[in-house]
Amino acid sequence: MLRSRLLFLALLVLFVSLSACSALGGLDGLTGDVTAESEETQSVIVPGVPSLLVSHFAGDVTVRDGEADTITANLTRQSRLSDAAEAEAQLELITMSFTQSGTDVTLTIEGRDGVDEGLDAATANLELLVPPGTVLDINLGAGNLTVERPSADVTVNLGAGNATVTLPAEASFNLSVAGGVGNVNSDFEGVPDGGIATDIDTTIGSNPTQTLTFNVGAGTSTSIRPSKKSRTQRRKAR
Repeated sequence: MLRSRLLFLALLVLFVSLSACSALGGLDGLTGDVTAESEETQSVIVPGVPSLLVSHFAGDVTVRDGEADTITANLTRQSRLSDAAEAEAQLELITMSFTQSGTDVTLTIEGRDGVDEGLDAATANLELLVPPGTVLDINLGAGNLTVERPSADVTVNLGAGNATVTLPAEASFNLSVAGGVGNVNSDFEGVPDGGIATDIDTTIGSNPTQTLTFNVGAGTSTSIRPSKKSRTQRRKAR
């Protein structure tokens, strides 16, 4: 019964949720109004399908397909310092830069002196538009990560926060989760269901075309669920 239901899912969502046990802590507990905000957009031209390395100190990150041959990064800096002048000054300490060698691209977002130590006051939310087929290697200190329908390998190193990856139901992939003890909930045969696991290394489907690798902090909760689009498609199929 379970296997037959899975055949009708239009999207698979892999959700990795980490508790604030990590030294960095998550971002969900941030309090206070945003007192200062600034936006910046940068793009690079890539002659082919890129491999993208992202290093980000803290903030929510969303990655989705954009135009071929172009990587676009939209960054929104936010400060919660009560003093307006100090809040504006803190935003200027958060920098974004690209480096590139052919199809190998690195995006670095960092907070210079005083920002990394004040994650309760400053974050930088990132929207990334990447060419279809981009290989992703994402290093995020703390934050919520969403990767929408990647078609190549994805590696995530996450200190604390949540990581969500959506994939078509027919996708076949290798799944690896390591680094922290956590709860695992899955509808997929071969993945530990509803228990505690320190490491997961399994294959979904019979002909994997990509690998999803998660290296995470302690307190991870992993679940797989259909998206709203999946449920809509299943209703139409009936």
